[in-house]
Amino acid sequence: MRANDKKRHKARPQRGFSILELIVTIGILTTVIAVVTDGIMQIEKKSASDVNKVGLAQESRQFMDQILRDLRQCGYPSLAMFDPASGVTSSSSNVAIGLISFSSSAIQFEADMDGSGVNEVYIQVVAPASGICPCTVQRGTVLKSVGGTPAYYTELDNVMAQTIFTAYKYDGSAYDASSDSLSSIKNIGVMLYVQSPLPDSNQSSTTYPTTTMVSEVRINN
Repeated sequence: MRANDKKRHKARPQRGFSILELIVTIGILTTVIAVVTDGIMQIEKKSASDVNKVGLAQESRQFMDQILRDLRQCGYPSLAMFDPASGVTSSSSNVAIGLISFSSSAIQFEADMDGSGVNEVYIQVVAPASGICPCTVQRGTVLKSVGGTPAYYTELDNVMAQTIFTAYKYDGSAYDASSDSLSSIKNIGVMLYVQSPLPDSNQSSTTYPTTTMVSEVRINN
């Protein structure tokens, strides 16, 4: 009798998952996958946003460093470095006279920046036809011995302010173009306010990362 009961027990078919259990399982898996996928997407968006911000800061920093390097060479070599008996004057092609013109959006000066000869250096903010930034900062150089208009190259895009230069006199007061001479300028301040061309994916499609850099350099003028 017991043997027959055991045989009937063994022959009983195994019970599988019910439809309800399958639906619940699939629902749980779908939720887990959705959460994981959303997390991955958020990480990717944050990573892309961080890369965008770092790139913006690096590009702005490189241009700032270049401007400061150029300005430090302003007025070098000066007329005082030559023997008066040599007949060299400030108009000579191997003498840098320093600042030629200055405004809050453009600057022109003479300098021997790399030992190849005195260059006339032009740095200017160029606004679009609308007159409203974002603007472009351009730089151009031409040998003093050659003269003429230099070829301009874009150094920095998406600058959000046309005013990037400030000047200070020997006593630390602000330079006033209406009453002060260029020769009174001793320090030049540079401020870059730059906006990324790509929106911040961490926030919204209308929010753009920005970076601001401010520095000052003493010049030989």
